[in-house]
Amino acid sequence: MLTTGPKSCCPRAPNFSPQGVSVIDLHGKVAIVTGAASYHGDDDPYRVGQGAATSSTLARLGAAVVLADINGAVAEERAEAIRTQGGVAVALEADVRVEEDVQRMVDTAVENFGRLDILHNNAADLSRQWDPGDPAITEMTVENWHAQLETVLLGPMLGCKHAIPVMLETGGGSITCTSSISGEMGELNLTVYGVAKAGINQLVRAVSAQYGKQGIRCNAVAPGLILSSPGLKIGEDLIAQYTRHCDTPYVGQPEDTANVVAFLASDAARYITGQVIRVDGGFTEHSPMVAEARVSGLVAGRG
Repeated sequence: MLTTGPKSCCPRAPNFSPQGVSVIDLHGKVAIVTGAASYHGDDDPYRVGQGAATSSTLARLGAAVVLADINGAVAEERAEAIRTQGGVAVALEADVRVEEDVQRMVDTAVENFGRLDILHNNAADLSRQWDPGDPAITEMTVENWHAQLETVLLGPMLGCKHAIPVMLETGGGSITCTSSISGEMGELNLTVYGVAKAGINQLVRAVSAQYGKQGIRCNAVAPGLILSSPGLKIGEDLIAQYTRHCDTPYVGQPEDTANVVAFLASDAARYITGQVIRVDGGFTEHSPMVAEARVSGLVAGRG
């Protein structure tokens, strides 16, 4: 165990206990979650997605939360649900592609709660994966390329740009961006989505390197299949296929991502920054042959 004394060049972080952090406690912290409404159409308006689940989890752990979403009405419904359960939350209609909206989002946190400690850059327009689609590169349109990059990648950049100066005023903060395992591998579709998510992975490394010494930690979560509305939309056959390729006997729920974001936002993660943390049930950790080998028993090197 490292120890520090009067002449140490490596002092402990403020308020750090050598016994460690036993629980995730976010009391006194202020958070913004983008894409917090998790609304995906009139056919399923109340299905909780990753943004809504993260907002509820952060509030349950004590944070005051600003729920920002392009759908302000549903964001307000989510915020009211948090308040009904005893949490502290306000809603804001904001388009993360518009810099003035992002600035207003940060201002809302400060005006209502006096500070900003946590930012979860989560917003994405997942409806574009079906309409107009996200096909192979030879079928890609320039309009769809720009539209996806603006929401998935420009939004988090603007969030970081405007949140960091406010966080620095109170000694730092934690930023977590929602990436995807699609940003770490080639796929038969999800071309621009994967490119944008790969950009997020580099964004968090850049922010960590540039502002880590000033108390800003920046990480990404890279979910696999999560059974929010877009995940359910792929159908039972594909869900079963994803499940076969996971090491876990199930695919993810929105709360699985939310719990990791909450951990990264807490002091328990004080030594984690610049990382892309996969939340995918082991989907990406093994050879593509594993799922077949589990069924066939054919494994190289086994007689």
